[in-house]
Amino acid sequence: MKRLLLTLLLAGATSTAALAQSTVPIGTPPAPGTPTTNLILDAMLATARAASINPTAAKTASLNASAALQRYNMGDFNGARSAAIQALIDANRIPPTSIPVLQSTIPQTGALRFAPFPIAGGSVAAIDAEAFVAQARGAVAACRARNSPNSVPAAQKLAAAEHDAQAGRYQNVRIEARDAVDLCAAAQQQLNQGP
Repeated sequence: MKRLLLTLLLAGATSTAALAQSTVPIGTPPAPGTPTTNLILDAMLATARAASINPTAAKTASLNASAALQRYNMGDFNGARSAAIQALIDANRIPPTSIPVLQSTIPQTGALRFAPFPIAGGSVAAIDAEAFVAQARGAVAACRARNSPNSVPAAQKLAAAEHDAQAGRYQNVRIEARDAVDLCAAAQQQLNQGP
């Protein structure tokens, strides 16, 4: 008697474990004919197909298909449809693939060193200083065109900026060119607003 009881327990435990690992939905499928039952049957079939293609997706699809079947049996048709749709979505997921890493055939060096791109006109600071000088020239020309009383001091600042640009004192060029532009700002505004 003890042996029979032990055998029945072992058989029940192994069949329960096999059912738990199975990806096929548990339950008797409903009779086809209505949209809801057809949807549940499609979800169950898709789950069974997914078991051979994508087992991880089939497990979640199986749970949703079983839930759809249970909800249908309880009379919850909206819940059955939504669970069946989710089971179809899960069953039709694309299985993950691994993308192989391509190995380079070019010999690699530690760090490639390149010479900096040559800049026409010298360095960035020299080009920047030339831009400040050009802006100051335009401002002094506006001062002279409007006969501004600041045209003489602005011209002096411009000459100093040009001299410092040639000498390579680029920080001084910025200051002197800005001073020249500031001195001629009113004349520049009048010239810009004119016809």
